[in-house]
Amino acid sequence: MKQLVRRVLVNLCWISGVLVGTPDAAPLVNVEEELQRLMAQHGFEVRGIEQTVDMEGRAEGAELVPRLRLLLDSFDHVIVQTDNGGVDQIIILGEKVAVVAPPLIIESEGSGFPSDVSPDDEEGQPGDSIVLPTQRQGTSHAVNLTLEGPNGQRVQRVLLIDTGSDHVVLPASLIGPLGISPNDLRMQSVQTANGTVDARLGILSGVWLGETRVEGVSAAFIDDTRLGGNALLGMSLLGRFRVTIDDEQNQLTLAAR
Repeated sequence: MKQLVRRVLVNLCWISGVLVGTPDAAPLVNVEEELQRLMAQHGFEVRGIEQTVDMEGRAEGAELVPRLRLLLDSFDHVIVQTDNGGVDQIIILGEKVAVVAPPLIIESEGSGFPSDVSPDDEEGQPGDSIVLPTQRQGTSHAVNLTLEGPNGQRVQRVLLIDTGSDHVVLPASLIGPLGISPNDLRMQSVQTANGTVDARLGILSGVWLGETRVEGVSAAFIDDTRLGGNALLGMSLLGRFRVTIDDEQNQLTLAAR
């Protein structure tokens, strides 16, 4: 029996190390109205559409997925595809908010950075890099990382690379396994298609990139069903590096700034 596979696309801005911009020529439209039109035409579902009220986006192109990604460029979002390349569901997490990433602090148990870098240096030098293999999920890339809680608990998780997300976004079911106290999390209300839900914002003690530990990474914990079982590797970690994704070799390269 053929197994049905759903592909997941995130609003990824880097492809093979090239930043993809928004075409200036694309006309502006009302995002909610355009989504409603495309939903009626193609039969997919949108969760969180109320967050697009009175917002404008650019609409261009005949192919559905590129058109949706351009339309939702101002929002953190996930596009869930069917096995034949159609669109099954769109999850709108919220409007993008600019953040400034904290400085990079690394601790290495091995050769995360080249061996000629002094282990006493807290920050890598320009040109130093970490190379991680990626897993393909449709046209998107994901990496298998180890997340560390405040008491040293570690959880391995596959995270979709999403340069459009301000934070590392994790399912709320990981709060317990990571040993994070609810008192250490800040609640933030988020509007969804199913009503108001709470995101819990906190700090991971570390994220391990292979043998290199990145300290103090902000994370947003969201109800598992809201994320559709996904987790996102966002700019609270990626913003500390120069990011290159090699689409052919399936590699993520993180170079020290």
